[in-house]
Amino acid sequence: MSKEENKTYRVEKDGFFGELFCPSTDRYPGKALICFSGSDGGIELAKVLAETFRAQGLTTLALAYVLEEGLPKQFSRVPVDCLEAAAKRLHDMGYEKIGLWGISKGAELALLAGSLLPGLVNAVVAVSPMNTVCQGFVKEKGIAFIPGSSWSFHGKEIPYSSYVTEKFPLGQILRKSIRIRDVTMTDLYLPLVQNPNPDAVIRAEKITGPILLISSKMDNMWPSEEAAKQIMKRLQEHDFPYAYQHLSYEYGGHMFVPMEFGQTKMFKGDRGKNKEPGLKARLDSLQKTLEFVSQW
Repeated sequence: MSKEENKTYRVEKDGFFGELFCPSTDRYPGKALICFSGSDGGIELAKVLAETFRAQGLTTLALAYVLEEGLPKQFSRVPVDCLEAAAKRLHDMGYEKIGLWGISKGAELALLAGSLLPGLVNAVVAVSPMNTVCQGFVKEKGIAFIPGSSWSFHGKEIPYSSYVTEKFPLGQILRKSIRIRDVTMTDLYLPLVQNPNPDAVIRAEKITGPILLISSKMDNMWPSEEAAKQIMKRLQEHDFPYAYQHLSYEYGGHMFVPMEFGQTKMFKGDRGKNKEPGLKARLDSLQKTLEFVSQW
């Protein structure tokens, strides 16, 4: 395969849905990053992220885990197995160290997958993270909760923290979002972060490699700052043997992607007077992530 040519993978043949981006000059030989998006779960944002990292000389696999051919159509017992298949494929191709980069719901997945795949996964970058496995949901004419977990592994459901309400509180969310002029589900997720089901807390200490957490103090979508603090506390309590760090930025919103991206203006931390400092913060996170990769 030419280094300028992207290679595609499909669930039926390969066990995962993705596209591999290889740089013309590999500045991180022997290393590869698997990146994936948040609650859209598809391939398009993952491909934009992969191109951003490829431009910096890093081999990157853009991966989808829902809503594409051969993948679940809702966030209910989504198999983590696709990441296992992708990591194995990259190792078989000669990449010695495989990292995961996920944002929002994808950060929950990255930390969970890292904890379930010791040895296969060698580092995790979790952006706008979550410290617990959450209850499943479906996005059809809005959002509806589904009994059960968001994730499964080898056919077994992963323990999860339940929402404190049976139905998605659309009215409450809309009223608060209008009041603070930002999209917010913090009230929905804060109880899960602060009082998770003990069996559902992500065992980040089982990850066999360094961990980088990235969040913004202006993230109103869900409490990623508090979640990151909980993860850091857990790693400290378990004497985690690898490097771990939490980068907490003053600006930027929930969609803390490391490049210019129009959809970031959905959030207050990236629009109006916050636009320039938000972009500066997100671009700084790209450089910090590359430094992290260089030290795996």
